[in-house]
Amino acid sequence: MEFGEHLKEWRGHRRMSQLGLAVEAGISARHLSFLETGRSRPSEGMILRLADVLAIPARDQGILFSAAGFRPRHETHPARDLEALPVPVVEAIRLILARHDPYPGVVFDHDYNVLAANAAFGGLVAMAGIALKTGDNFLDAYLGPSPLRTLIVNWQRTAADLVHRIRADAWLQGPRSALARRIERLAADPAVRAAIETYPKTERLPVLPIEIRQGEERLIFITTLTSFGSAQDALVQGVLIESFFPGDEATRAYFEGAGGSKTKRE
Repeated sequence: MEFGEHLKEWRGHRRMSQLGLAVEAGISARHLSFLETGRSRPSEGMILRLADVLAIPARDQGILFSAAGFRPRHETHPARDLEALPVPVVEAIRLILARHDPYPGVVFDHDYNVLAANAAFGGLVAMAGIALKTGDNFLDAYLGPSPLRTLIVNWQRTAADLVHRIRADAWLQGPRSALARRIERLAADPAVRAAIETYPKTERLPVLPIEIRQGEERLIFITTLTSFGSAQDALVQGVLIESFFPGDEATRAYFEGAGGSKTKRE
């Protein structure tokens, strides 16, 4: 695709008119029209200005630069594993995971593929009866046909909230988001569709506990997501660290006491 085609596609995805984008970018609608039709060639500064208004992620900005005949300022491909990230970022992630022990922690890329996890997270998914290793997709595991649907007491509510949140994330990623395709495929599953019908919109609660019951075990978690702000490296942009925290004293005791030691050994 030519630069103008990419630009027009992004503008349409962001639901902006030519006039609206031109005003926000501080250029004439005529000039924007020429850029989209290929009658004018953008400067690097113009690409950055338009990308800023359209909130285009760093990796997609690289695609725009290439399409306009410039060398990309950013990588255009996300990291496939943790070691592909810049060394300071890898060290920060490993420190966060280590300090979060004995509670579960996991790292995702922008498509929610697992990049790394601590031992406590591995023990948690093993207890839940699923296999989730580096490179696997968390959304497939949580929303797909797995034992989680019966082990998580409030699976319907958390599944629906996850779909609503991921749809918003996917829209930010742009018109060709692989995340959007994945979440719509998962949302078409009858069980997920029923969950969405029961909870048609997110309640945007500050905390949405996740309750797991397996035999005599009962664990309640709340989770937080940490991202790297203002990341201008496509390898880093979109990387998330999900940290699990105990939602009650019984769960805290499980991970800090004998249960936690058992989890780490597994």
